[in-house]
Amino acid sequence: MNKHLYWVTILGMSSILASPALAVVAQPSKVASTMKVTCKTDTATPTVVASFSEQKSANDLKILSFLPEYFSSQAAVQNCEKTAKTLQALYQTGRANYLTNDKSNAQPVICAVERRGIGCNHYSAQVLFALDGKVNSSQALYQMLGSDFKQSQPPDSRTVGKIYTDIRPRWLRF
Repeated sequence: MNKHLYWVTILGMSSILASPALAVVAQPSKVASTMKVTCKTDTATPTVVASFSEQKSANDLKILSFLPEYFSSQAAVQNCEKTAKTLQALYQTGRANYLTNDKSNAQPVICAVERRGIGCNHYSAQVLFALDGKVNSSQALYQMLGSDFKQSQPPDSRTVGKIYTDIRPRWLRF
């Protein structure tokens, strides 16, 4: 057999044999598609939670609790439901990576952004809810976050104007 034809055959066969392996590796992770973000209102404080159907133990991760010091009971439920719906849509498209605080039209807001350094006024940011104008939004966000998403230390109100909290599940971070 001609040496050139031999190598062409080998290379052709190896690409055919390797393509199923590449197809498996290129498949999107099923973990992200099995995550469901909902608003739980069965307690006094409405809470946005993420549930994972592929985990062995069915635990909910608390993302945000709508605390009574920041919201009336009706506003807490409305903001919780809207935030859960928005975060679910953002998770499905891979655009929910961080929560941050900012000002929009001179009002403190909490939003979801794709990466650090983006503010809530950025075209790709999604404002989740607004806070009262007198509220320190970085402290409010820290207090509202579930324990799995909090930084080890609360933000310093004198030096920290904006925080970024990674809201991707720990096993999806890279």
